[in-house]
Amino acid sequence: MHAKKRFHALELMLSELDECIPDSRDTEDAIEEIELTGIINDWLYSLEENDRALFIRRYYFGDAVKSLAEEARCTQNQMAQRMLRLRQKLKARLEAEGYTRSTSVKSYIT
Repeated sequence: MHAKKRFHALELMLSELDECIPDSRDTEDAIEEIELTGIINDWLYSLEENDRALFIRRYYFGDAVKSLAEEARCTQNQMAQRMLRLRQKLKARLEAEGYTRSTSVKSYIT
């Protein structure tokens, strides 16, 4: 219910700006993107600091698994498994929030 209120408030706010700011995306996609970003950020901050740093370094900065493993003093396979577990946790969180691969802006899970 809380998410619906937030969605409505964002929709109203963005619709007011539609006349001022040209955008090829529609308002619903923009709202979904904002909401998705918030969910991912909340999830990131729920992680332990080490996991959060590794996830950001890998998927935001594009650091190689090999370099992450070397710094963490573990094997590449162990680091790849750690990344897999983090992705699985993110996927579960997003699915719990109603995001699936089959929706437009929500087609993010690999």
